[in-house]
Amino acid sequence: MSDSKDEALLKSFKTQLKDNVLSMLLNFEELLKLVSPRTPGQITNDTEQELNAFEMQVRAGNFVRAGEALIKLVHDVKEYQIIYDYSNIEEEMDRQSEAMHAKVTEYDQTLIKMVKDLEEELSELEYEYYEKSGGPDLDSKDLLV
Repeated sequence: MSDSKDEALLKSFKTQLKDNVLSMLLNFEELLKLVSPRTPGQITNDTEQELNAFEMQVRAGNFVRAGEALIKLVHDVKEYQIIYDYSNIEEEMDRQSEAMHAKVTEYDQTLIKMVKDLEEELSELEYEYYEKSGGPDLDSKDLLV
């Protein structure tokens, strides 16, 4: 995508975000106003309760609709990042690959050191075994060859 299209899309995302959050805020404030105590007026209590219940349903519906729009917006932003942000993904994969290669090198060096240590220990044990068992008189050079 070109830079102008990217900027336009990001501006669209920001606008949608602001609109949806504002819608949620306004509808929530109106819901709170509806549950606050009212002063007696010209409308009967039953009629006012029906009117409030209907307005609450409408406001709650608007609130939910704005929330769903935010969820869709988050999905769209994630999708945009996945589809159009190859360079960052590739850089992260390279960093992870380098880190894994460093770990492999570290583990290889540790294994080589362990093998050398085991070789020395086994040579010493073999020498002690033949020395104590009265077996052939061997130099440590002849062992494990």
